[in-house]
Amino acid sequence: MEMDIVTYGETYNRAMQGIEDMLIREENPMASFKKNVYPEAFQAYLRRHMETLNAIEAIYQQEEHPEVWAEKLADHLIESAQAELEAIPKKGKRSEQQINYNMILAVFLFPAFLETKGDSVDPVTDLIVKKWNKAFRTSVGKADYEKIESGFHKKWCYITTAVCESQGKPDDCYELELLRSYRDGYLLSTEEGKELVKEYYNIAPTIVNRIGRQENPKEIYEEIWDSWLSECIHLIEEDEKEACCEKYMDMVYELKERYMS
Repeated sequence: MEMDIVTYGETYNRAMQGIEDMLIREENPMASFKKNVYPEAFQAYLRRHMETLNAIEAIYQQEEHPEVWAEKLADHLIESAQAELEAIPKKGKRSEQQINYNMILAVFLFPAFLETKGDSVDPVTDLIVKKWNKAFRTSVGKADYEKIESGFHKKWCYITTAVCESQGKPDDCYELELLRSYRDGYLLSTEEGKELVKEYYNIAPTIVNRIGRQENPKEIYEEIWDSWLSECIHLIEEDEKEACCEKYMDMVYELKERYMS
């Protein structure tokens, strides 16, 4: 059923303003990104923005060329974020806000879209991912709510968990518990460490998904273990915490180049 001109205009404006609000008007995503808080916070986010998601789907269904509409929507979101960031005078604060936006996209906005399962979901979110990462030189990926929420039960050691699973090791194996303790006791105790963990949250799920689509994931995980993770374990055991951090991030950036570029 086609909309009349007034209804179309109102719905169009709701979609444009709403997607901006889904990102720009949300604050401090890390405060809600905790095991016992995230499920309720995500459902509240979804309820707040369901009208926007419905409006986006409605316009997408009405457009003769929906791909053009998806481009406009993605461009509007990115331009709005750029304007907000440019208005922040201090570089450090600007970088912090950029990371917050990345987090909101990865753990709230994209999963909310994916919950609706409409025709617009993949075209719109794929365009946002592509355009966002190009505009901000980052590597934000998308995952659904179930995958993100399940990550808490694995304590977010995505790559290490995948490697250990490929070797038949349980979720509470020595290696995973050691790395989790290192993350919680060392990385999360400093601001720099927190920023590294945030960036890891953005890209690690996508890396694991893309390795899973390769013809030889088990061999890839063996290489990851031999080239990086076994050395990280050794460095933690030797109390070489900073060296471990450098080694682990080398691994993440190398895998990012291979599977996300």
